[in-house]
Amino acid sequence: MESIIIFLKRRLREVGPSRWEAIASATGVARTLPRKIAYGDRENPGVETIQPLLDFFYAVDRGEISLPEQVEARAA
Repeated sequence: MESIIIFLKRRLREVGPSRWEAIASATGVARTLPRKIAYGDRENPGVETIQPLLDFFYAVDRGEISLPEQVEARAA
């Protein structure tokens, strides 16, 4: 069985970085949290921190909501 942090890493990598900011906005988590989880910078975040992301992906899996559109990368 996959741990919840592995689940989140996998799902975030599947949807790609172009959607991370929109997912953070939709879930109310810090804008940088999806990147930190996907790249392993936050190995053991608290449940309160990641619960909105879990709820989001579970709702996507149930077909209750859709993934946000991909956003073009910003010019540096």
